[in-house]
Amino acid sequence: MSLHLYVKSFETPLGERGKDDLWREKEDLLDNPARCAELIAGYQAGPGEPYFAAERADVDGMAAKLGAAEGKEHVVVVGNGGSIRNVWALYLALSERGFSKKLHLLDGTDMSGLLGELLREGGAFSPENTLIVPVSKSGGTENVIQETALLMERGYPALAITSSGPSKLAAMVAEANLEAFPHPDDVGGRFTAAQNNALLPLAMLDGDTKLAGEIDAAFADAHEKLGVAAPLSENMAKHLALEFWRAEQAGYTEVFMPIYAHALSGAGELIVQLVHESYCKAGHGQTILWAGAPESQHHTNQRYFGGRENVVGLSLCVGRFQEDKALAGGVSCTEFLHLEHAGVAAEAESRGTPHMVLTLDSLAVADVCGLIALWQWAAVYGGLLRGVNPFDQPAVEGSKKATLEMFERFGEETKASLARFVRDAGYRL
Repeated sequence: MSLHLYVKSFETPLGERGKDDLWREKEDLLDNPARCAELIAGYQAGPGEPYFAAERADVDGMAAKLGAAEGKEHVVVVGNGGSIRNVWALYLALSERGFSKKLHLLDGTDMSGLLGELLREGGAFSPENTLIVPVSKSGGTENVIQETALLMERGYPALAITSSGPSKLAAMVAEANLEAFPHPDDVGGRFTAAQNNALLPLAMLDGDTKLAGEIDAAFADAHEKLGVAAPLSENMAKHLALEFWRAEQAGYTEVFMPIYAHALSGAGELIVQLVHESYCKAGHGQTILWAGAPESQHHTNQRYFGGRENVVGLSLCVGRFQEDKALAGGVSCTEFLHLEHAGVAAEAESRGTPHMVLTLDSLAVADVCGLIALWQWAAVYGGLLRGVNPFDQPAVEGSKKATLEMFERFGEETKASLARFVRDAGYRL
């Protein structure tokens, strides 16, 4: 595992802002394993180690389920949030190694997207070449239930991943005699990169559990280096969380995160979820604005350097890729990409704009897993620093409940309510 966090041009412009008694108090908190464990235990009503670091995937048990995808070309994971964002982040980040099958995400009933393609006769997807994998920790995510039912009516085979206990998805599994695999009961969706729901679909792509085993081992190693027992002086996650907290105290409420690797775009989406859902609560937290770079230099740099001065930067880079080609002047494609990033860093330094750089040596399994584990732990420490529960998501649950209530009483009154956005529009073109 080789990750590097450059903070020099982040610390200098912040100066002593935030380096006061409260800063030292927060340093002492993160450097106190017993206190961190006590807070974690209280927030998750369980052990002093996050469940995502304590629980391991059932890699051996996956082998018996791989036959469900045998002979298929596509594996479609149906779900929402962290339960599918993690497998997507890993799939894209590890794309250099190549996969025998293609992975797809179905995250809504948008007929202009993947659902429409799956239901279209004569399209690229068919029950013969595609396996559907509905994933829901609660087993009650309504759109997952509805999308799965619709696709099964079309004839698609399915294997469900859900927690133990009664639920709508569990009932569907029993009624249709579907194959199933357990989703961890205690691990929140956004923290499940090393769990069954992420690793089983990846194992299905190659028809063996080798990669799943490598990912499991890499996360175990990362958790040891980033967990509460690792001292602040040696713990990158604690430092990252602390610097973000300090920037927030200094009025920097937004983080611009350009990512200089298309393969890490899924990781960008996951980082947004880990931060926003874990500690943007009770009036605390920062907005993560991730964008693909260097393209972002042609639009969001204007906001970063020319807009309100409440944005800090954190670039995400990869030191080397599996393949590289030479450009004119002896500069390689990767070196030119690094030059483009260096231009942004230089501009930040010249303007005194706080800017960090997080670099992976490569897109190797250990580096990718280390990156995700880093943000898992930084999200937890970010919650501890702000005094909020990093494991719940009350605002997310509220909108889910409202949707379900409208769905269950759907009728003319609900239709009229939905029509108000057009009927009562204040402006028309």
